[in-house]
Amino acid sequence: MARFIVRYRGNGARPEDTVNKLRSIKGAAVVDDAGRMMLMDVPEQALRSVLASEPDWLIAPEVAYPMPDTRKRAEGLSSGT
Repeated sequence: MARFIVRYRGNGARPEDTVNKLRSIKGAAVVDDAGRMMLMDVPEQALRSVLASEPDWLIAPEVAYPMPDTRKRAEGLSSGT
């Protein structure tokens, strides 16, 4: 399974019947719920089939970016040679 960000972009509050359909997908897990957006660990095909007839919902795969190592290091030290 993969993680997807599911976002409601319609007017007003998100429709809870659609949210209940999303939560009832077999094997799906809601990792985080932030009102109009949800992070889900869910099979892609099942997610797309639930939202196929829901035009106000967007699906985007979660993207992770590596964090740079910002720790300070002492200058002028040799690497052991």
